[in-house]
Amino acid sequence: MLLSLFIKDVIFIKNLEIDFKDGLVVFTGETGAGKSIIMESILLALGGKSNPSIVNTSSDSATFVLALKNYPKTHKIFQELNIEDSDEMHIKRVQFNDGRTKSYINDVPVSISTVKKLSSYIVEFHGQNEDLSFINQAKHIDIIDSFGDYADDIDKIYEISAEIKNKQNEIIERNKILDQTASQKTYLEEICMEIEGLNLEDGEEEKLLQRRKLLLEGSRVIETLSKITAIINTDNGIGELSGIAQREISRLETLQNGDIISIDNELININDSLSKINTLIEKVQDQMGVDNEDLETVEKRLFAIKSISRKYSISANEILNFFETTSAQLNNLNDGKEEILGMERDLLKMCGQYDDISIQLSQKRELIVKEFDRRLTNELSELKFPSIHVKTEIYKNTDEIRGPKGIDQVRIMVSTSKEREPELITKIASGGELSRIILAIKSMMSATHNVDTLIFDEIDSAVSGATASAIGKKLASLSKTLQIFSVTHSPQVASKANHHYLIKKSDNQGDDYSIEVTEIEDDDRIEEIARMLSGEKITNQAREASKSLIYEDE
Repeated sequence: MLLSLFIKDVIFIKNLEIDFKDGLVVFTGETGAGKSIIMESILLALGGKSNPSIVNTSSDSATFVLALKNYPKTHKIFQELNIEDSDEMHIKRVQFNDGRTKSYINDVPVSISTVKKLSSYIVEFHGQNEDLSFINQAKHIDIIDSFGDYADDIDKIYEISAEIKNKQNEIIERNKILDQTASQKTYLEEICMEIEGLNLEDGEEEKLLQRRKLLLEGSRVIETLSKITAIINTDNGIGELSGIAQREISRLETLQNGDIISIDNELININDSLSKINTLIEKVQDQMGVDNEDLETVEKRLFAIKSISRKYSISANEILNFFETTSAQLNNLNDGKEEILGMERDLLKMCGQYDDISIQLSQKRELIVKEFDRRLTNELSELKFPSIHVKTEIYKNTDEIRGPKGIDQVRIMVSTSKEREPELITKIASGGELSRIILAIKSMMSATHNVDTLIFDEIDSAVSGATASAIGKKLASLSKTLQIFSVTHSPQVASKANHHYLIKKSDNQGDDYSIEVTEIEDDDRIEEIARMLSGEKITNQAREASKSLIYEDE
């Protein structure tokens, strides 16, 4: 419910504050008095389109503050914004003359989208353009659903539809990732194949280095031992010289000299030692097992290991761990395919659930349509459509998109004469006819309406007499459960108001004007409605007619 409106530095208005009440609230005044400015001020406060031309020429900005009664349905938004909750909320909008705007809720800066979201729970505005959007065919299904007792089915469809969309998007994203990692997968596979082909053992490089060291040292040992062997065994070597010496000494045995005998024995020992040395050399050579082929094999193996290390910037000891990590990454990529298959199975299950519920929902809608057509026909008859014919059609979506409202599409069609076939209400030519249709639908929706305040801007345009009176009665009926604002030129509508605000433009000096808004009662109200009946010159007959309109239901 709207409680008050404060505006400052608006065209023709320096400062103005209006307190609102419940029931049917009407705004009247002569053409050009400023009714549209008041309505636009409310719309701007509620998040309407920026309008720098509304700023007073003496100021660089205009201020709009709308006080509204707070409701439990808005508490969640307050919590999300970390705004202290209260029984009232104040929406403030500052319009700058350069087109910029700033919005606040209870003095906390907020985005314009937040204002729109919050106000949508409380206020609904109906002007010419807004009426067209309300009866847009896309919203026909919402109108029908507001009369159905299947809110749980609608919630389920909405929920499953959201889950389906999320799952579809998730699958798309996962497939994108897989596509993007195709080259990565090839790269990882090449790494794994390369390392697998190396057939590396843990600690192998260290063992090979030790082996190469041994082989290199063994070569030098064998080379040295070979030289010794040559010295011993070659012509004129130690072995041959020792043998010659021994043979020569043996010829001197006849001397029976002890020292010579000792020399002979030592020469024998030398020969024995040389024999042992040869045996040991052979043994060492066998133990070293050195050959050029073996060393070449070791060098090639070490080169292969070093190549892998350099290629991937890792040490030899890290190669096996690198292989395990790479294999795990590759397995994860492969697991991604399986995961997508699982997600697709889940999606298929969701779609099955969606189809089952949407079929049930469609059947329930089919039952509602007949009752809706009957009630809307009655409502329109009360609003002076003598030959009205309502026909609502439900047809199925032709695509496979599982939207938030099920498999149905709805079109509400009417004919305002017997000669015309029913057509979409969006094609109704007459503005007056369209407004009455909107009012009739709103009247039917009053029990289940989502907002607490409805604003109608000249809903009675292009109608008069009995039709205007019917509109006034319908608005009055709606105002028993909702706060209704109506900008009107119709005395029949104005006479049904619970609260009547007169808007006047006062001439100050020269081209300077100001706008005044006053709640009128009793004689002032009789006088204003008489003016609406007779024009500038108010007659006594007009005054009597005014009284008759105001008090006809008493």
